[in-house]
Amino acid sequence: MIATTRAALLRGGATDALGDEIDDPTVVTVGARTFDDFPASIIEKTRREFDPASNTWRSVRYFAGRVPSDVPAKADDIIRDNYSGALYTVGESERMARGLSGRASVTLTLTRTAP
Repeated sequence: MIATTRAALLRGGATDALGDEIDDPTVVTVGARTFDDFPASIIEKTRREFDPASNTWRSVRYFAGRVPSDVPAKADDIIRDNYSGALYTVGESERMARGLSGRASVTLTLTRTAP
């Protein structure tokens, strides 16, 4: 994995005075480790998909991310790009075996939620 940024892993929410859920994620902490500044690779990619309703091909943009294997990312977590401040929601996470560098990584399907 070649890191393109530093990131933070956010999870959870809160409730307001009326009991409604509001977005208020906090940095994930496991044991004594806080995941607020780790290397990450977030890349925008494009793929072509056929739209049967309009009978045309469309270009769909999506984001792919990779983080170190010790980052406990799971579906519905939020990845914050510490350099740009952009927020990404994790759709899926898949653990990859060790690569040429000898280190394992986690591949993420991301959706950008805020600039």
